[in-house]
Amino acid sequence: MAQKNKIRSRNSRRTGGLFENKLAWITGAIILMILFQLFVLRDEGVYSLLQLKQEIRDMEAHIARLEMEKTELESERDRLLNDPDYLERIARERFRMAKPGEKVFHVIIESKKGDQAH
Repeated sequence: MAQKNKIRSRNSRRTGGLFENKLAWITGAIILMILFQLFVLRDEGVYSLLQLKQEIRDMEAHIARLEMEKTELESERDRLLNDPDYLERIARERFRMAKPGEKVFHVIIESKKGDQAH
């Protein structure tokens, strides 16, 4: 009889242990889901933080490009204000200007129909 009681108690421990183990797994899964929602999916979560860091890197790269463009434009402005030869060259090239008494010739290049790529 004592052996039967021992066997029953072992079996009940296993069943109770299995139930308690399932309950622990379910509780752990619920806790993990809550933590995942709190730290990852919320606006203050890890995913949002990573997105913001990428946006900061993109903005810093854009700022660097704009600063470089600003430097180039300031250099161009200084050359236009202080270098009369450069100013004259720009006036001739871009605006097709000429000094009084100069003759300007415009060269027109015509392409033949046979020279065009098919």
